Parts: sequence; C-alpha cells; structure tokens
Amino acid sequence: MKQQSISHFSRNLVGLFWFSIVLIISLDTVFWFSTTMYNFNPPWFSASFPIEVTLPLSTARSVIGYFPSIISTLVTVAILWQLIVLFRLYKEGIIFEFQNALCFKKISYLLIATPFIEIMSDILLSLALSFNGENWNMSFTIDDSAITAMIIGFIVQVIAVVMEKAVHLQEESKLTI
Repeated sequence: MKQQSISHFSRNLVGLFWFSIVLIISLDTVFWFSTTMYNFNPPWFSASFPIEVTLPLSTARSVIGYFPSIISTLVTVAILWQLIVLFRLYKEGIIFEFQNALCFKKISYLLIATPFIEIMSDILLSLALSFNGENWNMSFTIDDSAITAMIIGFIVQVIAVVMEKAVHLQEESKLTI
C-alpha cells in the first residue's frame, strides 16, 4: 500500500516537473524577446540586464543575447531533469539504491555551481549586449538566492553521501544474512 502511494505521488511529481520545464523555457523565451525586441514592460514584470541597454534591441543583438540569458534557466532545467529521473526511480519502487544517491549528487553539483554559472552568464550577456564594434563592457552581479542555492547544494551533497553509506550498509546486511 505504501509503495503504491509513493508510486502515485511520484508519477504526479514527474508530470509537474515536465510541465515546469516546458513552462520555464517558454516563459523565459517569450519574456526575453518581447522585452528586448518590443520593449514589453508591464508593471508586474521587471527586466534587468547586467549593463545599461537601450530597448528595443535589434533582432540580431536580441538573438545573440538570448543564448547567455538562458544559461541559468538551463541549470534549473537540469535540476528538474534530475528530479524527474529520481522520481521515476521512486515510481518504480527503487528507493534506496545507488542511482538515487547519484541523482542527489548531480543535483548538489548543479546547486553548488549556481553562483558561478550566474556570474558566467552575466559576463557573457554583458559582452553580447555591449559590443558596438569597438567597445566591450563586462559586468556581473551575484545575489543571495544564488548563494542560498549553493548552501543548499552542500546540504544535498551531505544527504547524497549519507544515502550512499546507507546503500553500502544495506548491501552488507544482505550479504551477512
């Protein structure tokens, strides 16, 4: 009975994670191009860039800037993908196995890398948006949410190590019985 409820809950979460992936990529793409090409700026939406830009941008500059702007989103997508893999394992009844610990490790690596990826993304975006034929501007910011993600990544790393040790103990227990 318990496995059935875990399986059902996991199936629902996998669907939610897939929906989240599609939604986050779609919204980021729509907001990027509508803001940079059409100066879309309703009161409930605030666009910020690592350097001062004059909107609207040319189509070429908007397309070039899109790629570094989506890097942070791709990290989120990678985390969601690892959660899909993890909850698929749960759905199949694979709970305390090395594959689960590996998913946690990959999630922790992505979370730990978040501030560094955001810095790289900001630098690449500022370079893409600032090039005017002779000058390049480079800028980046780091916010508390990226630092928080990194700290959570370290905690998830510890959980992954504990899970690995639990799997080793479980295997040793099976061999001694």
